[in-house]
Amino acid sequence: MRRASDREAGFTQIEVLVAIVILVTGALTTFSLLSAANRNTDRAKASQVALDLAQQELEALRSLSNEELALTSSPPHSSDPLDPNYRVNSSGKFAIVREPLGSYRKLVVKGGEIEGESGKVVEGGVVQPSESFESGDVTGTIHRYVVWRNDEACGAECPTSQDYKQIVVTVKLNTPGTQTGERGYVEAQSNFVDPTDSSENDPAANSKGELVTAQQFFLSDTPCSATGGTERGEITADHLLHNTLGTCASGLQTGTTLGAPDALLLGGPPDPAPEDASDPALYDYSDDTYLEPTPDTDKGVQIRKDDTSDCHYVPTGTTNPESQVHRWVTDPMAVEFKMTEKATLEFYTRTLNDALYKGKLCVYLYKRHEEGSPPKATDTLLTNSKGGTGYWTYTPEGNEYWPRYSWTKVRLTMAFNEAPYKISAKDRLGVAISVERNGTSSGADAIPIMYDHPTYPTRIEVDTSTPIEGE
Repeated sequence: MRRASDREAGFTQIEVLVAIVILVTGALTTFSLLSAANRNTDRAKASQVALDLAQQELEALRSLSNEELALTSSPPHSSDPLDPNYRVNSSGKFAIVREPLGSYRKLVVKGGEIEGESGKVVEGGVVQPSESFESGDVTGTIHRYVVWRNDEACGAECPTSQDYKQIVVTVKLNTPGTQTGERGYVEAQSNFVDPTDSSENDPAANSKGELVTAQQFFLSDTPCSATGGTERGEITADHLLHNTLGTCASGLQTGTTLGAPDALLLGGPPDPAPEDASDPALYDYSDDTYLEPTPDTDKGVQIRKDDTSDCHYVPTGTTNPESQVHRWVTDPMAVEFKMTEKATLEFYTRTLNDALYKGKLCVYLYKRHEEGSPPKATDTLLTNSKGGTGYWTYTPEGNEYWPRYSWTKVRLTMAFNEAPYKISAKDRLGVAISVERNGTSSGADAIPIMYDHPTYPTRIEVDTSTPIEGE
C-alpha cells in the first residue's frame, strides 16, 4: 500500500492536464488580445494616412487654375455602396450628400458643355478621376470629383447652376490580408476659388466683390482650450452633459457649474475603422438622470425646451438651464476672419425613442471677445438678414414633424447682416443651439443632436474670403 506522503509527492495526470488547459487558454486569450490590439493600431494608422492624403489632394487641386480644374473623363458608376463611384449616376452627376444619397450635382468634365454659354465646352481639364496609391504598407485608391455648384447669394447676376466648382476627394483603402470585410472610405470636400480671377468675371465672388470660399468647423464633444490649440478628445463612453455656459477658462464642468463651451474644430472626426460601421460606437453625451428617457435609448446630446416661448441665447429656465442651450466656440483666430453673407449648419437629429412629435430649433451665431484675468467673455450675436433677429430657426418642411427612425441630416442656411462680418484676431466664432418651446410638441421633452462621429460629422460651413488652414 502507497503511503499518503507518496500520493502528495507529485501531480496526478488529471492535475497536469488541468494545468495545461489553463495555460493554453491563458495564452490563447493573450494572443487574441494582442492580435486585436495590433489590428486596431493598423486600422487607426491606415485611417490617418487616408485622412492626410485626402487633405493633401484637396490642397493640390485647389492650387490649379479655374480652367485646369475639370475631370479628364467622367468616372463610371459602381453598384458597390462602399465604392465612392456608387455616388455617380447615369446622368453624369455626383451625390454631394453621402448618406442617404442626395444633392446630385453635374460633374465638370473636359469636353462637357457649359450651361448658359451656347457652344462653349470645358477645356484644359487635367484632373484624373482616380489613381492607386501606396504609403508604406497602406494601399488604396484616390477618387477625385469636381462638380458645378449654384451660388444662391449671387441672384440674377448668376442665372445658371454652374456658378462655381466644388471639389470632393475620397480615399478608398484596400483591405489587408490579415483583416476581413471590405473597408469603407474617407472624404474631404471644399469649394474652389481661382485666386487669379477678378470679382468681375468670377461667379464665386460675392456681391461685394470679394472672392468667396467655404471654411468648415466641426462640432466636437471636447471642451475648448483656454489658450487655443484645442486637441480633440477621444469619446470612449457615455458621460454627463457638459455645461457650456461659461468660458474656455472655466474648464470641463457638469451639472449647474458654468463650464467651457465645446470646441469648433477645423478637422472632421476621425474614423478608426472605416470598414466597420459599429466602430466607433454612438455614445450618450447627456447621461444625466433627469435627461434619461424611458426606455434609455438616447445618444448624442439632448437639448431641452426653454421654459418660455421664443428663442433665448441665455436660457430662461432656472432648473438645469445648462441643458437648454448648448454652445461651441472656435479657438482664438490667429488673424482677422471675414465672414461673407452666409453660413450653413449641417447637423444630424431624430426624435427621442422615435416618438412622433413636432420640433423647432433656434440657432445662434456669435462673436466672442475675452478680456481680463480670469477672462470675461462678451458675446455679440450676428443678426438674421430676414427679420433682424439674433437667431435663426429650423422646423421640418411640410408637417413640421421631427425626423425619426434614423439619424437624419438637416441643413440650415443662415444669411446675416453687416456682411462681410469680421472676427478680429484673438476673438472666437461661436454657434449655439436651443429648442423653442411653442414650436415643439408638449409631449417632447428634448431634441437630440448627434455630432463628433465620423458617420455623423455635424459641422458649420462659413462662406469666407479669408479661409483658415485646415487640419
